Formats: sequence, structure tokens, C-alpha cells
Amino acid sequence: MTPNNNDDTIRLVRDLMARVLRLEDMLEIQQLQSTYIHYLFKQRFDRIVDECFAQNLLDVSVEFSDSGVYRGLDSVRSLYKSFEVTKTIPGFFILHMTVNPVIEISADGLSARSHWLSPGAAGTDRSASWIWGPFYVDYVKEDGHWRIAHSNLVPVFRNRYETSWAQAPDHGTVRGVLTAQPDEPSTLYKPYNEAKKECDIFAKHPTLPQPTHARR
Repeated sequence: MTPNNNDDTIRLVRDLMARVLRLEDMLEIQQLQSTYIHYLFKQRFDRIVDECFAQNLLDVSVEFSDSGVYRGLDSVRSLYKSFEVTKTIPGFFILHMTVNPVIEISADGLSARSHWLSPGAAGTDRSASWIWGPFYVDYVKEDGHWRIAHSNLVPVFRNRYETSWAQAPDHGTVRGVLTAQPDEPSTLYKPYNEAKKECDIFAKHPTLPQPTHARR
């Protein structure tokens, strides 16, 4: 597009600025999600809440597998504090990669929805497990920076390495060593040994975020 007058030039500049801002937002959201994953993997639980989650959102929440929903900043903080006990377990690690993002930012640029896929694993000196499934994450912009508003990891399966997910009689629990109590039951997770009996195991999962009009 070649501008013909001042009005065309102004519209062109506004369009370009909106596109650049959207790209910057997308990159910052991906960086935020990656930061969360790295802190979780390296057991920096003390940094997760303050650096990754919204601080001013009343219903900020997190859930994963059968953890239940931890809602509110105090509850989310108590959850990650309870993870500190895993540092006493020899060889303990959690690895949740987040790939194939679909991210849609709201028209006003203050919130966003995303879907990710997460091939993951966990282990100790005595066990090894696969944990694969989607991440559904919402974000809000606070004081000019993106933060996690709601995070839900919904594994398709969680099974020991030596056992096929199709043959595993159960798919365990994440409640084990966690002392923090959830505020609500988990919303989407169903163990694969139960879900595999259904033809559409994603029937209750959210649809992909849809595009919104670009900011002007």
C-alpha cells in the first residue's frame, strides 16, 4: 500500500504499529510460558507465582491432572510452596514442554487465550512416567506485562514408563506429596484408563481460541 495523502499515511502507520504490538505481545506471552516451564523444571518454585502469575486478578487459578483448582493468589502461592518438598526426593524432576501454541489476543490487547501441547515426563530415583496432553492457558496484561491468569494442564495420559498407556490399570495422582488443598475439583481431567472407553475423549475440552479484530 502506497499512501496518497496524510490520512492514508496515518492509517498505514497505525496499522503497522498495531501489527508490531501484536507480534511483541505474542513473543512476550511465549517467553512468559517458557519461563514458567523452566522454573517448574528447575524447581524454582519460589519464583513462579511472583514472576509468572497475575497479582491483581481475584480468580487467578491453576490446575493440573487431578490436582483440583487452586483459585486466588494465596491459594496458588500455597500450591507452589508445597512443591518445595519435592526437593527432598532423590532424582525428582518434572519436565512439561509447551509446543504448538495457538494464541489469540483480545481486541483491546489486555487479555489472551492459548492452547499448547505438552509432551512431558517426570521421574525420581525409583520411577519414571510419561505425562502428555494439552495446556489451556489464559493471560492478562498487568502494568504493561503479560501474566498467567488461568492455567490448566490436562494430560491425555499419565503412566509409568514401562507400561503402555493403553494397558495401565490406572494413571496415578499428583496429590501424593502435596499438602496444599484445592478450592474446587479439577474441571477437565479424566484418567486415560477411563477416558479410553469414549470415542471422543476431547468432547468437553475448549475449542481453539478464535481470532479477534486487530487493534487500531
